[in-house]
Amino acid sequence: MDIKMGIAKAGIKPSGDYDILVLKFKPSVYSVVLTQNSLAAAPVIYDRMIASMQEEISAVVVNSGNANAATGEAGLENAEEMAEITADEVDVDPQEVMVFSTGIIGVQLPMDKVEKGIKEACKNMEDLDLEKAARAIMTTDSFPKYYEIEDEIDGKKFVIKGIAKGAGMIHPNMATMLAYIFTDVKIEKGLLDRMTKIITERSFNSIDVDGCESTNDSFLVVATGEGELEINENNRTAFAKKLLEVATELAKMIVKDGEGATKLIQINVHEATDNEEAKKIAEAIALSNLFKTAMFGNDPNWGRILSAVGQLHLDIDFNKVKLYLGDFLLYAGEPKNFDRKAASQYLKDNKEVNIDLYLGRGTGEWTYYTCDLTYKYVEINAEYTT
Repeated sequence: MDIKMGIAKAGIKPSGDYDILVLKFKPSVYSVVLTQNSLAAAPVIYDRMIASMQEEISAVVVNSGNANAATGEAGLENAEEMAEITADEVDVDPQEVMVFSTGIIGVQLPMDKVEKGIKEACKNMEDLDLEKAARAIMTTDSFPKYYEIEDEIDGKKFVIKGIAKGAGMIHPNMATMLAYIFTDVKIEKGLLDRMTKIITERSFNSIDVDGCESTNDSFLVVATGEGELEINENNRTAFAKKLLEVATELAKMIVKDGEGATKLIQINVHEATDNEEAKKIAEAIALSNLFKTAMFGNDPNWGRILSAVGQLHLDIDFNKVKLYLGDFLLYAGEPKNFDRKAASQYLKDNKEVNIDLYLGRGTGEWTYYTCDLTYKYVEINAEYTT
């Protein structure tokens, strides 16, 4: 897959680290999912316009350190200018460029620095390096997030490569996060759009750090069509599973890196009426600050889990409910006499924790990812702009 990248230090981030990323590829079909926040950032508004017109794109430009959100008409003009500068540098039509920003809300982009950074990045293009690309889009992230697979379907090889950023302001709809996945398969845009929507629900729309939906959340999938594999009705499910694997791994990294987090928590809801109900219940648990602080304190306080479910008013028969923490059965229609000390030790010893809830009312299921809520999260966000 021939994807070129350029990165630069434009001086947007106070840290002075890399803050501009440009990606260039052949004209390719794509699918994009953007935040539903009413205070959508300027690049989100711009990308919606591009998505309404363009069947293919050829480049992506990202700046980190400044969200270009709540910046009015000037912000929109700056997003468009970023596309125009990039297009001129990599020799494509501006309408083939998607623009993304992440960082502080309510500050105008320093366009002199942005322009210089884009030009520098475009002068130093190299083959895509996932780690470098992921580092260039980081803000409060503590590590770069990237994942790739090489596999084959029907004897034909394909690759999927992805990068993401995010650690705070993580909650659907989109759950500040950015994610980009590239694959070399041949696929019709309509099918890619449908596939991406389903995958988003099972990955980036099933994670939570702090219940705060961002102004800039964006997920882009690009299919360059350079490989052997052509996706059709016979193999689309097999490919979708691989695409979901990449998206899920990136999503889990975002939660694992939740600001101040010490635990990745996987919430599995089983035997719900349907998948929609299962997701609603899993999300309610993930959003409970009482539950997340208990996880930080290594306290197997299962009452906080069931009360989060009860507040949904779904007429659940709790006499049929079973709740597990790891292998510990905490509740089965009534409190179970589990070893609290051992359960607490399980929480202390494991950075990845499993919660399994069985409702006994159907075949619906869903998995949701969240993290614990810690002192450090408050510290990071109390001092974010100061």
